[in-house]
This record gives sequence, structure tokens and C-alpha cells, in this order.
Amino acid sequence: MPKNRDDRSGSMGDGKNGSGNRKKPGMNMKKVFAISFCIVLGVVLISGGVIYKFGHDLYSNVNYVADEDIKTVETLPEEAVEETLSTEERTGVAVNESELESIHDKMKKSTTDVETKSDDDIYNLLLIGVDRRDKTWNGNSDSMILVSINKAKNKVSMVSLMRDTYVDIEGVGYAKLNAAYAYGAGPLLCQTITDTFRIKVDRYVAVDFFDLIDIINIIGGVDLEISAKEAEVANGYIMDMCNIMDIDGSEHMIPSEGGMVHCDGVQAVAFARNRYVGNSDFERTERQRYVMTQLMAEAKQMSLAQMTEKMQEILQHVTMNIPETEIWSMITEVPEMLGYEFEQSRVPYDNMYDVIYVKGQDMLVPYWDETLTKLQEQIYG
Repeated sequence: MPKNRDDRSGSMGDGKNGSGNRKKPGMNMKKVFAISFCIVLGVVLISGGVIYKFGHDLYSNVNYVADEDIKTVETLPEEAVEETLSTEERTGVAVNESELESIHDKMKKSTTDVETKSDDDIYNLLLIGVDRRDKTWNGNSDSMILVSINKAKNKVSMVSLMRDTYVDIEGVGYAKLNAAYAYGAGPLLCQTITDTFRIKVDRYVAVDFFDLIDIINIIGGVDLEISAKEAEVANGYIMDMCNIMDIDGSEHMIPSEGGMVHCDGVQAVAFARNRYVGNSDFERTERQRYVMTQLMAEAKQMSLAQMTEKMQEILQHVTMNIPETEIWSMITEVPEMLGYEFEQSRVPYDNMYDVIYVKGQDMLVPYWDETLTKLQEQIYG
């Protein structure tokens, strides 16, 4: 309670209160500190409220889908079924039922014997690139990059998981890894990767190729070094995608000689989809990681204001299962993470897999014991 007017005037004059008693030592300092603390606290709370409101508005643009809201399917559309390879076209070794059962047993033993790893200092986020012509079905996950953020070692690992890897999908059976997304979207794919590779996948972020085109255009394009052969194949993809989007493909052609090209979204996605130059899907995963790193390089050059403006558009094209509360805990760590060491790889690793011919398709079968050991060491140390 404030004292009377005489009390206030007395304190301004000789430092005495109305009764003539001196104030206790440090009383003014305590009062100043209390007032200052309240002001600072108020500023923090108000600023925090503004930041939260802004962040909440951004998050509302995201296509957040809770895992329990995902519907699984038992039958895939015709578009999802890949063309079978003739025995002349195949590269894999044909296996009989007995040999196939032996492969299944080895996979089961390896995944049973190895414990699923998790660590509070490590966050595993799966980036999914979906191949589909429309949004009437989930699509096949033709690009899967496991981004592992190790806060204890200040390291980020980007591991491409090849789509043709032969795995056991719960409720589906043995098939290519990319089929898991078609049957059960992100949750089933994350579960399959966790069950198969014994790496706990925390969350996922998914875009289809047309969303990725828009995202790259919003960022302003990316600089890519493209060979003449890569340009030739990419231009074929460009015409195909432009026909679907009903736009003029001739306006997006990559120069036939290649070189360093500042690519728009159509050009960059066409480049990333190419698996006909070099070592098939192995080099395609390299192209996909290359586009991702170049995209990150473009984003790093932006000011906070520029990035904020673009994020409002970008998030409309993203589907994920990261809840808003978890996003906020990550945001505070982003500036530090930008300075982390980055490393890249893919699974199956070189010289650690076989190729088999099953159900009219070539499938990649990793050497499971060696692969699980190497992958866990890479991510968890």
C-alpha cells in the first residue's frame, strides 16, 4: 500500500519518512530491482506472446496429419504398380522359393538380434519425396532421406534409403520399401524403417514432386551442375511433368550442353528424378541429396524477414506429423544446428548388398548384419 503524501515528500527531501525514521538500507534498490524485473518480465511475456502468435499462424498453414488419422489401404491403384521386368531386362539373380525363404530368415534374425536404438540427444526426421500424378492416393515414396540430428556431437547425417530395398512391411508382406508409403503413408513407412533398420524414426515430413516444384520456386530456384547426359534425360521428365501440369514444357528446357544452371522447380525436380544416367537409382539418391543441400544453401542466404515470408507459402505444401509443441522445442535450437557438421551416405552401402529378381522386379537385399551395425554406428556412434 502506498503511504500518504507527507511520506513521499519526506523521502524526496532528507531521506526520512513521515514519522522521521530513516528507511532501511537497500530499500530503494530493492524497489528499483522489483520494478525493473516486472518491466523485463512484461516485455518477455508480451514478446513471447507475439512470437507464439506468429509461429502459431505459420504452423496453421501446415498439413499436419496425426498418425491415427491415416487410413491404410489394402489394394493399390493401377498407377502404383510398377511394370515388371523381363528376364532379359533384369539385373538381379532369380531365386527359388527355398532361397527366398532363406533371405527372409536372415532378415528376421538380424532385426530380432539387434536392439532398436534411440537417444534423447538424437532426433531422426524422415524426409519423403512422393511420386504420384494426383492426390487421390498416397503415392510411392521414391525419395527417402533420413536426417539424423546429433546434438551431442554437433552433427547432421543425411542417409538416403533406396526405394528398391527388399523389406517386410507389416500387414503387407515382403515388397520394395517405397510401397510402405503407398499402403499406409508416413506412419507405416516410419514403422517399416524402424522395424527393418532398428533406428527409431521420430517424425516425417512429406511432399510430392509437384509440391516440391512449388517450394523450389518459392525459394527462388537452385544452382545445379548438370552434365549433357543428365540434361537430356531431365528434359524428358520436364516434358512429362509439364504435360500433367498443362504448362508449356519448352519454357523449362535445360540447355543441352548442361553446365552450371540456375534451375526453377520443374528443372530441379526433373534432375532429381533421373535414374537413367550413371548407376541407376544409386546416383539418383546422390542427385536428390545434392538438390536438398543446394536448396538449404539458398535458404541460408536469406534474411530472417525473407525466410519468414517464404515460409508462410512453403508450409502449405508440406504434410507432416510433427505436433506444434514439438516444433517450438526445435525452433530454439535451429541457429546452433545450422553450424553443425553435415555428412551424407546411402543404404544399401557399397559392396554390402545383393540384387535379386522377385515378382518381376529387381530388389536390393542388404547384408543385414553389417548394414545395421554400420548404420547405427553412423547415427548413434
